[in-house]
Amino acid sequence: MQIACKECGKTYTLPDDRLPHGKVVSFPCPACKSKITLDLREPAKEDASDGDRLVFKPLNEESESQLTSDDMKKKIIKRINDLPPMPKVLFKARQVLSDPNSSFKDISKIIETDQAIAAKILKVANSAYYGLSGMVSSIHQASVVLGYQTLEQVITMVSSASMLGQQLKGYCLNAGGLWKHSLATALASRLIALKRAPSMENDAFSVGLIHDAGKLALDPYIAKHRKAIDRYLKDVSPSFLSAEHHILGFDHTEIAQDLCQKWKLPDSQAAAMRFHHCPEKSEDNQLAHIVHLANYVACLAGFGGGPGFTDLPVSPASLEFMVLKTATLEELAAQVASSVEEITATLS
Repeated sequence: MQIACKECGKTYTLPDDRLPHGKVVSFPCPACKSKITLDLREPAKEDASDGDRLVFKPLNEESESQLTSDDMKKKIIKRINDLPPMPKVLFKARQVLSDPNSSFKDISKIIETDQAIAAKILKVANSAYYGLSGMVSSIHQASVVLGYQTLEQVITMVSSASMLGQQLKGYCLNAGGLWKHSLATALASRLIALKRAPSMENDAFSVGLIHDAGKLALDPYIAKHRKAIDRYLKDVSPSFLSAEHHILGFDHTEIAQDLCQKWKLPDSQAAAMRFHHCPEKSEDNQLAHIVHLANYVACLAGFGGGPGFTDLPVSPASLEFMVLKTATLEELAAQVASSVEEITATLS
């Protein structure tokens, strides 16, 4: 299990076999001495009398009342101890980058406060993808050569890599599976934005990268009730989103929207994550249409979001809204496929 201190943001990896499952434990953060609390109690098992829908019991075991789906969503968000927060350097860097009076020196100082992220940024800047192999030797130089727009994308990319790289047993995604799908969607989102909405390039890249973050939070619950989900997919509908709704009462896009609030992301980005599977319901949120099409491109490129998410149809509404044709998306898929492999090899 990977945990993060809420105060200093430092992450730690704890062996699952040494954790006292079923209990609540606390210990001081080795870095800042703040208290870290882990609630390792599990949600209740399925109630046979309620078919395949889950019945969640509250964390207070003495209470006999049952949680509604909305209450359970709040508990899931609140109890995400193994999902690391977005690195503080990412938030600080975005603040500096959005300041018209900032300099390359200012952004370099922010990035260099996290040496792990700084090292990865240099590796990516020197990758074949950016065509600067061996030419960048410092963060300041990377800032100057790449420029603010590209630098922000690189920072977002390397900051999210470890979070998105983990295995998701519930969704049948091996380690790195979600990362490649997310990276492919981010790269495709950027390319689509450059064609039709250049001013949204960075927002499109960022949302594309974390559009499936809700799966990280839901994976333990999906894994626990995978048999019920498989029955639904086989006997009722091949839609995984419908299965999530039937079993849990909500789906991973709703959890992603809640995570956006936790991470203090703009409402437009949260809405795009919420409606990227059904952009026609987004009230003309351009980001939702972009990420929907990018998600389709990622699947065409061979980087699907897991079984049940690989053969999703493209929305005609999004094609019309963005004035694009499927042939264009197929062309982008070939470009995205090679780019994902180049960047992944660099960060490995």
